[in-house]
Amino acid sequence: MIKLAFPPALLASIGALALTSCQEAAAPPAAPETATTQAAVEEPAGEIDVKLPQMVCGPNGFVQPEDTRESLAARFGAENLAEEDLRWVDSTETALVLYPDEPATRAELFWLDKTSGGPVYVRVSGENSQWIGAGGLFVGASLADIEAANGGPFEMMGFENHNSGEVVDWLGGAFAAKPGDMCEFAMALGLSADAASEVIAPVSGDPGKTYRSDSPEIRAANPSADVLAVQFFDQAR
Repeated sequence: MIKLAFPPALLASIGALALTSCQEAAAPPAAPETATTQAAVEEPAGEIDVKLPQMVCGPNGFVQPEDTRESLAARFGAENLAEEDLRWVDSTETALVLYPDEPATRAELFWLDKTSGGPVYVRVSGENSQWIGAGGLFVGASLADIEAANGGPFEMMGFENHNSGEVVDWLGGAFAAKPGDMCEFAMALGLSADAASEVIAPVSGDPGKTYRSDSPEIRAANPSADVLAVQFFDQAR
């Protein structure tokens, strides 16, 4: 199930230019008002295709490598951005947060050690998140759906350390970065709150161990998408 009920504020920020352009192109020339022309005006207009923002790597992503804090403020409105100190690995980092008070559209942007240019890492999470990731995936997507969208299994961390459930290698699948790519779709999976201890233990014993998603241990634990993200590479890569 893909959820598309984004709030008007986000659609206004993303789609204002597209809507204006489409409306201007569709506007008929001025003409004397008659019963015929009035009836034509009252007919329902055709649907306008507005692309919703996506947590993907590439031209359809809502953040691009050349973006800056200033360009994001200009596009989304400075009033829709806030700085917050958030958990990062085993410490905290100051992040720029888009729509900080709207769980459905909240996104967290990290610059880490960069002082200019675009962010290094952008992530969304939470059961109410409506962001769409690569392959049409969303927060809560099943292990089977993730593998199907990637075109095969992937390698991930276990659930013992600060990188809990993080995908470390897409194993050449559809989500793997290609030579010359500026970014890569990223993800962390999480376990169900009611997962039984006997399925948690085999994937939580070694903080440095990785697992293939098609391994018996991961199949039994059956994690789902917990974080969708985009990781930007150093442009000198």
